[in-house]
Amino acid sequence: MGFKQRGYQRDVAIELVRDYKLFAIACEGSVREPEYFGVFEYLSKKIKVDVIEEHLNSETESNSKSTKSSPKWVLDKAISYISEKNLLEEDELWFVLDVDRWSIDQIRELSNFCDEHLNWNLVLSNPCFEIWLFFHKSAKIKDSKSETCKEFKFEISKFDKPGYDKLSYIKNVMTAIENSKLNDSEVNHFFPKEKESKVYLLVESLIKSCSKKDFKEFIETTIPNLIAKRKDKIKIKKITEINKNEII
Repeated sequence: MGFKQRGYQRDVAIELVRDYKLFAIACEGSVREPEYFGVFEYLSKKIKVDVIEEHLNSETESNSKSTKSSPKWVLDKAISYISEKNLLEEDELWFVLDVDRWSIDQIRELSNFCDEHLNWNLVLSNPCFEIWLFFHKSAKIKDSKSETCKEFKFEISKFDKPGYDKLSYIKNVMTAIENSKLNDSEVNHFFPKEKESKVYLLVESLIKSCSKKDFKEFIETTIPNLIAKRKDKIKIKKITEINKNEII
């Protein structure tokens, strides 16, 4: 299924004309990846970020893990999303997947499918999304003793106290891009080698779609404000719990 030819021509319905670029992101992970990319919704008014996993979560909750690890499931949920949205030619669809749960043939099948469609992209992390997160904190991934996704998740949790936090990581997104590129031994190939990630291609596209001013404000003002608001919510919740206990 490809993009329908839409744009700002006169014959386009007024409800389809908009002043932002849409990034639709289809990812396997049900928590970490959607939460991470969801933060980029605050990046700029010039872009809108839709995490397809979130839109289709209620529909797919009953699916087994084996079904959700197939190219057909990922494609189906993306196509289901697209059928409900009015995508313009400049909009982008990104598949963000891990290597560990897919065969080479499955990955190649999806890559070929993307090649046949305008602005469809596939970015992989080998073996998992935590490789991309690792690069937010360090470029020395080759020195890491972690091999499996479970080991990398544990290592990521030890970088900061009290553990992994998407907002504190995104503050270092430019470092992550630089470190990922530094460790990308196959720049011109879609498939990353072990302990490498291509997710930087998606994040670079997001950043390039906004102004330098927007990005600067996102990193220096928006993210700190989101962190502060979250701290306030936690504080209010603790106070409420204390008051309830005192009443009891």
